[in-house]
Amino acid sequence: MAYLRLTAPFRQAGVRLINGIQDGRVVSELVREGDIVIVQREFPKRFDAYLEVVEAARREGKPLVFELDDLLFFLPEDHPDRLDRSFAAALSPMLQALLEADLVAVSTPELRDVLVDYNANVVVLPNYLDDSLWSLRPPGTSQGALTIGYMGTYSHRPDLEYVAPVLARLAERYPQRVRFHFWGPQPPTSLRSLPQVEWTPFISHSYEEFAVYFQTQSADIFIAPLVDNLFNRCKSALKFLEYSALGVPGVYSRIAPYERVVEHGRNGLLASTLDEWEACLVRLIEEDDLRLRLATQAQATVTEKWLLSRNALRRLEALQAALEARRTPEGEAAVLGMLTSINIQLSEAFQALTARVAEQEQRLQALTAQVEEQRQTIQRLEAEILGYVLSRSWRVTRPFRKIGRKVEALRGLNAERTD
Repeated sequence: MAYLRLTAPFRQAGVRLINGIQDGRVVSELVREGDIVIVQREFPKRFDAYLEVVEAARREGKPLVFELDDLLFFLPEDHPDRLDRSFAAALSPMLQALLEADLVAVSTPELRDVLVDYNANVVVLPNYLDDSLWSLRPPGTSQGALTIGYMGTYSHRPDLEYVAPVLARLAERYPQRVRFHFWGPQPPTSLRSLPQVEWTPFISHSYEEFAVYFQTQSADIFIAPLVDNLFNRCKSALKFLEYSALGVPGVYSRIAPYERVVEHGRNGLLASTLDEWEACLVRLIEEDDLRLRLATQAQATVTEKWLLSRNALRRLEALQAALEARRTPEGEAAVLGMLTSINIQLSEAFQALTARVAEQEQRLQALTAQVEEQRQTIQRLEAEILGYVLSRSWRVTRPFRKIGRKVEALRGLNAERTD
């Protein structure tokens, strides 16, 4: 997201971007070289470094911008990132950043509408297709079996599981006509054993590497299911832009963000229920001319409204205008002071817990090494015993060992009688 939200847009607008993290270390001294300071997503989790950056920004009189593209504060209960607690330690520091930033930059109007209750100065800076990275592939017709594709991260497992019954029915209805390809998350459980299903694991955390790779892939129909919840309604229509760049039509969930860009029947299809999902996909499977028409219009929509080269300066102007209207957080000084204290204590507790975990891991490694050493010793002794048992000397002395055991038994019997 750093590439999509910061690097590419600022580069297109001719703005110099100073990376404040060098060799993994936060360099707060670089604040004085910039005109604004941007912290993104879960960076405030590194709370000591975050406080240094905020202090430097205030000292230098530089406006502080908190940049967020997902409603991480309201993850659904079944969201993989919530189940993994991926952002749990970052949420309270992120809340502080949200409250004390001079400006909050988000990707969608829906995300703005949620966050404006916590910071009055929120600006929408939409995601666009970086046409210096993506080439628009002319739509075409397919010969033979059709591929229905999905691309995303593992966090979209619930969205895929939602639409899985439809895909299973299509696999049964069109066993020779349709195949499926999933880029990123594993296919839904009910589809994994089907011969028509192909899975390509997550490729790269670099957006540039992903974009280069994905443009070498092909599909005939793309899907973008989203379960209808607050978190998903705050997402952007990035998949529509990327799918359309490949010249492929798609079926999208009928919720924001897709309702804002997809005109049903013109540049894509929208579905609200599983029955609608199935009907839309059947149409695209059976109507070649519909696939071509939707893909052509989708690409026209991207070209007209969603290319970064045509919107980077407009995006920059929106940011500048919002900065001029920035508010001051003095009225919330008491709340921020308490929140800072809370986050410092949480950070200290987290660091102490991390140190304890590291210590326990070291002890576990030492014990594991000892167990492995004992295991090797036992294996060596077993090998020696086996070698001795199989040796000629063992076989030769076997009668004498039997006599010895009998003598020992007789001695024991005589001792009992004497007693």
